[in-house]
Parts: sequence; C-alpha cells; structure tokens
Amino acid sequence: MAIIINLDELMNKNGYTLTGLAEEIGITLPNLSNIKTGKAFPSKDTLDNLCRVLKCQPGDILEYRLQEKGKVIPLFLDYSGTTDYLLNGGAENVKKFFDSVINMQNKSNCEVQITMVTGSAYESAKSKYTLLHQLAENYGLPELFSGAVAEYCGFLINKEGSQSLLPLDTRILAKRSEIASIASKYDSQGIISPSTTSLYNLQFETISREDLAKVSMEIDALINDPEIETLTYFDEYGKECDVKPKNHTKAQAVYMVVNQLREKYDVPFVVIGGDSQEEDLRMYTLNKERLGSLGLESIFIAPKNIGEFANNDKNIIVGDWENSDGIADCIRRLTTRMEVKEDGGIQIWKNIA
Repeated sequence: MAIIINLDELMNKNGYTLTGLAEEIGITLPNLSNIKTGKAFPSKDTLDNLCRVLKCQPGDILEYRLQEKGKVIPLFLDYSGTTDYLLNGGAENVKKFFDSVINMQNKSNCEVQITMVTGSAYESAKSKYTLLHQLAENYGLPELFSGAVAEYCGFLINKEGSQSLLPLDTRILAKRSEIASIASKYDSQGIISPSTTSLYNLQFETISREDLAKVSMEIDALINDPEIETLTYFDEYGKECDVKPKNHTKAQAVYMVVNQLREKYDVPFVVIGGDSQEEDLRMYTLNKERLGSLGLESIFIAPKNIGEFANNDKNIIVGDWENSDGIADCIRRLTTRMEVKEDGGIQIWKNIA
C-alpha cells in the first residue's frame, strides 16, 4: 500500500495510548485501530481531530511512499507441442523442469512467470492451462503458470478467469446478430461464449466437424473483409469458432502481456520459447526490436528443429526437447549466462554456449 499511516510515533511523542487517543478524538477503538493499521482512512473530521490532539499537520499522519516493484522474468512457451514435452516421461521429468525454474529464481532474485501461448481456441487453452497450473501448484510453485493466451480469440486466461487482450472490432460487432443466427442454425446450443463475453469466440455442443466448417465459411462470407478471419477448433476440449483480426498473432499477444507486466513489475528480461519452427521463432524475432525499445533484453529457447533458422543469434539457446529434460536444460544454460549486478539488474552474457 502506497499511503502509510504514521500514528505510532505521533502517539508516543504526545504520550497517548491507542485507547486514550480514541477517547480524546471521539471515535471507537476498533475504528482507530483500523486507521492505524491502514485498513481504513480517517474521515475529514477525524483527521481534523487527530491533527488537533497530536499537534501535527495532515502530512505528518498520511505519508505517500513509492513502493518498489517486485521483479519478474516472463517466460512465454508455445504449448501446441511444449505441453506434451513437459508431460512426457511422468512426474520426474516435470520435476526437473520445475527445479530448473527454482534455480533461476534463486540466482536472479526474480519470480519466473510462465504464460503459455497457443494458436488454439478458448476452451483448449483453458483446459491445458488448468492442468499445468495444477502441476506447478502441487510442486509449490502456485504462481509459475500465470496464464495462457488463447491467440485465436484474443484472451488471456488465468486462475481468476479471463480478460480480453483486444477491444471488440467494430466490423465484427456490426454483424453480431447475423453471426448468432448462423451459429444457432447449425447447433441450437451454439452461442457467443458467455465465459469470455466476447464476440470473437463461439462455442458449440453437438455440431459436426463438417457443419463447423460451414459456419466458418458463412461468417467469412457475411463479414467479407480481408483483414478478418474465421478459424475453427474441433477436439476433445471443445468445438469452437473464432472470428478475429488477422493481425492478432502470437508475437502481438506476447508484446501485449509484457506491457501489462511492466505496469506491475520490474521486468529484467523476457524469455520466449517454442517448438514450431518459423511460427514460434517469429514470436522472438518480431518482438526483439520492440522489447529492446522498452529497455528489455529478449532470449529465445528452442528445440533443435529451430536451429537451422537461428542464424547464429547468440540470444537463441537451442536444446534437445525430447521431454522436459531438454526444456530444463535450456533453462539451466540460460541461468549460467545470468549475472546479477550491484544495482539488482541482470546482465546476460551472449558469448557462452
């Protein structure tokens, strides 16, 4: 809390106990106790009486202190394949990954927070995030998996629920009733998702894969805009159709989340990882300059199949991602390149293999 209540020193200086001061200014002891501990703020009349009795100015009682931000290292992982890599091999492999994260946190004195980034739709992203968050929580890392970006529908999902990364596009919004009619024609349960309250995401109960494709084609024809695309997702997690701007990509989602984190934390550097070659490498390359303009260094950790695209970039760490051992090894190698400076910042050495 940035507003500090300085009553202890003033009471001692003037010889008052909390009970005595409460009686003198005419409020109850519990109310004064809440003011003293910062659970409540004094009213104007109470502040007047405190200043009169304690012979002070309002600024002696209420002090604003700029709080130092906590430090966080954001790590973004694509999980179209990474989820499987983390889970293959059972609990021991996941444990090695978690231990490598704990080691990084201990060396950097920063909290590592992982945002999973996916090209899948809302329900799939939510299900996979819930699974990984629970695994980390069971290992004593309840804040490790801080969220998941469902790229198709533009939402950041976390344990509190979900929040939109994008404002509703007026071109899509203008067709809301027509989109709803198309959805209900193929599935009476087809709805604009109440869980996300977003026009981008439509969820279905009984629709077939073929009919879901027809929904997509009809919505594309209805909106008829080259900058808007309709994508479908059909698997055990859900049957969904997302209507979104084409320019909302994984790279853009990563940049948006980093900017959100900077409002709350000191962000020393950003780690981006993925397993799908060109698409996930773009998450790093498209953000490298933008993050640099914010004073942030970006590191990319990747499996061997990205090595041919790396172009000798010293900030790309390539590992063998057969299971979580490979991802954990990349985290360990990255940690060896970190040096905490005297001012609390972090230096990343580029010339270490």
